Amino acid sequence: MAGEPGGPSELRDETTCPICLDYFVEPVLTECGHSFCRPCLARCWRGSRAHFPCPQCRVPTEGRSLRPNRPLANVTEIAKRLAACAGKRCRAHQEGLKLFCQEDRALVCVVCGRSGEHRAHTLTPVEEAGQGYKDRFESYLELLRKEVEEIWIFKSREKRKVKQLKQETEIKRKKIVTEFEELHQLLNKEKQILLSKLEEEEKKILQRIRENVTQLEEQSYSLLQLISEIEEKCQQSDTEMLKDMKNTLKRYEKVEITDLDAVSIEGRISFHLGYPRQYFILNKMAGKFKDTLSTEFDLADVRMDFDILLFSFAPSALNWGIYLVFTFLYQVDVTLDPETAHPDLILSEDWKSVTLGDTRFYQSDNPEGFDTCPCVLASEIFTSGRHYWEVDVGDKTAWDLGICKVSARRKGQITYTPKNGYWALVLRNGNEYLACTSLYSTELFLNLRPRAVGIFLDYEAGKISFYNAQEESHLFTFTGTLTGKLQPFFSPCLKEGGRNAGALRIQVVGNRE
Repeated sequence: MAGEPGGPSELRDETTCPICLDYFVEPVLTECGHSFCRPCLARCWRGSRAHFPCPQCRVPTEGRSLRPNRPLANVTEIAKRLAACAGKRCRAHQEGLKLFCQEDRALVCVVCGRSGEHRAHTLTPVEEAGQGYKDRFESYLELLRKEVEEIWIFKSREKRKVKQLKQETEIKRKKIVTEFEELHQLLNKEKQILLSKLEEEEKKILQRIRENVTQLEEQSYSLLQLISEIEEKCQQSDTEMLKDMKNTLKRYEKVEITDLDAVSIEGRISFHLGYPRQYFILNKMAGKFKDTLSTEFDLADVRMDFDILLFSFAPSALNWGIYLVFTFLYQVDVTLDPETAHPDLILSEDWKSVTLGDTRFYQSDNPEGFDTCPCVLASEIFTSGRHYWEVDVGDKTAWDLGICKVSARRKGQITYTPKNGYWALVLRNGNEYLACTSLYSTELFLNLRPRAVGIFLDYEAGKISFYNAQEESHLFTFTGTLTGKLQPFFSPCLKEGGRNAGALRIQVVGNRE
């Protein structure tokens, strides 16, 4: 019996390795007389070179002189078989486990089946129960094998997708690289054209200046000769002076003083840089990129590539054109905030249009609104990033557009300056365009009247730029450090006897009539 001398428990102890506490595997005997599994002892002595201590008594041995303990190996095999046989017998009655209880799903002996615990249960012979469960397991195995097969099929498909994705990504990458290289080449070519034209223009202007200088020198020489002759005549006596008066007067009358026009260098040289033709090409390229990239990628994912392009060109004359080309990346939906509107302003139902009314539509004591200047702010507030929107100004003879700080003054008379928190471009008298840089505004001399004005805010770069959105040309850029919260602002200005009665309307970018 278990627990008695020579019983199964003691036999189990004698056939158990002290290291792994399991049946011996290839038992070996050390010089000190202790037995261990050969693999266990090898792991214990791993790293030792000279002395190999016994894991049980710690007595060192010289070398790895181990003897196989075959008798112990035989006893271990017998113990394993006895344990297996003992495991197939009922612990309570030491009877063979020949029945299977369906309710408890356990092996029982005949005595257990007759006892009160299993008497009401369904008992099945082991062979019959085993066959039933084998059949059930077969059905389980079939389902599991199908699941595994589906997993392998799905896994195979996913692996193919990885390869396909890499191929498609590489194709798109090459396409993007090629198109941007073409754009770089185009810009470099256009840059050379512009520089060549600028040099040509400089040569023409210099030639005109030299011609003017030569004519002036000739006139100066003739006049100096006549002055010298007249001064000499004046020193003579009356008789001598009057002798050849007829010829003298003829020479004086023949002197012609030509009025020469001063050569303008500012207007001519700045013309090519201020309105270069390559931006029309760039605009077409942008449309090409937009169609390609918007169908294949999320535009948000490619902004970084465009950002690199935006600032990769050194000539400052190109920067605004490149900005304009890629405004579709940064366009924002701007709406007007009625809480900030001057009481005389009328806002449309979609909060996109503002005009000056004849009667007040809002309370004049609104703490957020303007009370003197007929202005209104947008609902959108910007604290970072790049943003672009356009305003249809039509044929209005006066308007104010720009960006202001949320904290900027709104009550009383307002002076538009960056120092006061306003970055504004204004129109006065139908043709006077002013950038409000300081108390003394910077006048802009425009060749074309803008009917739509684009405003581009680059917060981190500290730039607020204005464009003729209809003609795709640059108007003016404020530069500096931008801080705090910023809002777009709009003013339709006074009606000026009905001449300026039109509305300012925020329009969809690209939707220009």
